[in-house]
Amino acid sequence: MRDSDAGALTKYFGKVAGEDEYKYRGIECRQRSTPSYIDEAQKALIRAVDAYRDPKAVCEELRSWVDRLERGAVDPNELMITNRVSKKREDYTQSTRSVAALERAADLGLARAPGQSVSYVVVDDSKRSRERVALSSEELDEYDTGFYRELLVRAAASVVSPLGWREKRIEQFLSSHDEVSLKSFL
Repeated sequence: MRDSDAGALTKYFGKVAGEDEYKYRGIECRQRSTPSYIDEAQKALIRAVDAYRDPKAVCEELRSWVDRLERGAVDPNELMITNRVSKKREDYTQSTRSVAALERAADLGLARAPGQSVSYVVVDDSKRSRERVALSSEELDEYDTGFYRELLVRAAASVVSPLGWREKRIEQFLSSHDEVSLKSFL
């Protein structure tokens, strides 16, 4: 509606009744830079919301993806982020993950020009240097669990926000499970 305060609907997912295929627009699984693990998790969460129409059921599905990540059971290659370089490394002014990857690539003699892509896994997002990431061409045996957990929660929020759940509520749900799980070991 033209007189509505709501903006254009740019992020959504759904499927036509009676069809099996989903349409995804603007959400994480449609973005080139989204790691395949997050992409697959979000699609599983969408199937869960379709099946149950309940944010708790969706968060139960999310929990299995988070648990796998936190156990270290995810292949780091499934967490690869690929970004297209828009300018020369020295022209960037912020210390982003992509810049860290470009610096790391330059150190290894793998310079990237504008228009090319750089692929990396975040290994320690608390660092602000090239040590923050590992390139796809390097030995990949670790990843920053907290960083990727945050991506999972953000992807889940895109799915359950139409049901009134935001990231904070998802985190509360996940942490209440953590407490129950820890108590079961005592």
